[in-house]
Amino acid sequence: MNGILGRITIFSALCTAVIGGVFLLALGTAHDALRQSASVEVSGGMVSGVTAQSIFVYDLESGKEVFVRNADEQRPIASVTKLFSSALFLEYGSSTQPVVISAADVRTEGRSGRLQRGETYQSRELLFPALLESSNDATAAMERVADTDLVSAMNEYVRMHGLIQTHFADASGLHDGNVSTARELGVLAGMLYKNYPHIFDITRLKTYLNHVNAWMNNNPFVNEKGYLGGKHGFTYAANRTAVAFFEETLQEKQNRTFVYVILGSDDLVHDIQILRTYVQQSVTFQ
Repeated sequence: MNGILGRITIFSALCTAVIGGVFLLALGTAHDALRQSASVEVSGGMVSGVTAQSIFVYDLESGKEVFVRNADEQRPIASVTKLFSSALFLEYGSSTQPVVISAADVRTEGRSGRLQRGETYQSRELLFPALLESSNDATAAMERVADTDLVSAMNEYVRMHGLIQTHFADASGLHDGNVSTARELGVLAGMLYKNYPHIFDITRLKTYLNHVNAWMNNNPFVNEKGYLGGKHGFTYAANRTAVAFFEETLQEKQNRTFVYVILGSDDLVHDIQILRTYVQQSVTFQ
């Protein structure tokens, strides 16, 4: 009799677990459907005077786009590349391995970061000059000491996510073969923001110093209210480029995070100011 009761009790528990699991699954599905059904409305605000050739602005939580211009046109992305090389370096670089800066590292174009031959850093410290001052020397060192071919890993990452117009030729963004579209760059940046938050934590810092060096954030948006991180860049082929995350307060006093991707800009600060004003004054969610 006790054996029968035991079997009945076990069976009842299993049924309860299954029913509970189905309920939770249904609840999660309904929640996802509700988020997907959230509608974005633009009240007809005007956007004029933006110099960028390609633009993609979207709400991070819902994925709803709110402003696009030539968003599927492939263009060079310059040092925005360093968001991706830094993220993959987190995957494939030791956190404490000592790295001695080489002559080849400092021969890389540009002197941002002020690294010197023979200086020794812990591996992950290279992220700070790379992201705060866009140091190509630091990125060259990261590429050299990573436990894998860093550029190949970057390209594998975008292929894995089905993005076919993004390609990396180096880890710094100096090469004009580092290309993407504003839309794909926005999608990739959104994934990095969720999966590699440490990268964006660094890009919000005003300064960082260690026993060897000190670096200041040269991002033009770092002192702006609501700035949540990002990266900008410049080459002659790319002109000025940026990926920037901002928390915006909308007209109904709702706070939401927006991703701004700008390629081929003559004036990043001017363009971002116009687009942020547009989002703040014209976008509502229901």
